[in-house]
Amino acid sequence: MKKDNQPEDIRNYGASGIVFDAVSIIITAIAMLSVVFTFGFRMVGVNGSSMENTLYTDDWLLVTPYYGEPQYGDIVISTKETAAEGALVKRVIAVAGDEVMITDDDSVYVNGIKLDETYALTRNTHGKGDRTYPVTVPEGCVMLMGDNRDVSWDSRYTSIGYIETEHLLGKARLRLSRDWNIYGNFTHDATKD
Repeated sequence: MKKDNQPEDIRNYGASGIVFDAVSIIITAIAMLSVVFTFGFRMVGVNGSSMENTLYTDDWLLVTPYYGEPQYGDIVISTKETAAEGALVKRVIAVAGDEVMITDDDSVYVNGIKLDETYALTRNTHGKGDRTYPVTVPEGCVMLMGDNRDVSWDSRYTSIGYIETEHLLGKARLRLSRDWNIYGNFTHDATKD
């Protein structure tokens, strides 16, 4: 029976058409989110104190993939399986071919230039890790260190080692703090100060 107010296509649509549309919308949304999170960005949670006073437990990072080479000062996420549990969130201290020297007073030199590490939190207890310095970062790798040097397990320890760039999930672009503030200044190229 024809209802005068409804166009022909709505009258014949029925419940199965509505279900089909709903499923199509959900599948499209999932596909779009997959593309965004694969090629665009990811959200990564921070757990631990190794990056204090820059990052804190329960902070969230907006991470984008690398479409170039890591740079000094970048905060990156490594997915390399190491002695540490889970992904590493650390700062790039040196890149392939760089010579790194950590002195007895925990000063860090890259290619003979002392880094101005205003972000580093240290009490001079574990500065060198278990390496003998100077060291040269191998090709295809970076040297990562946490900002809170006393508690950070990072590239200063051979159990963590240098991190191959292929194991870098990406670079932190924004920080959403646990009190819902947004920060975005992570870049610090101390070698150019």
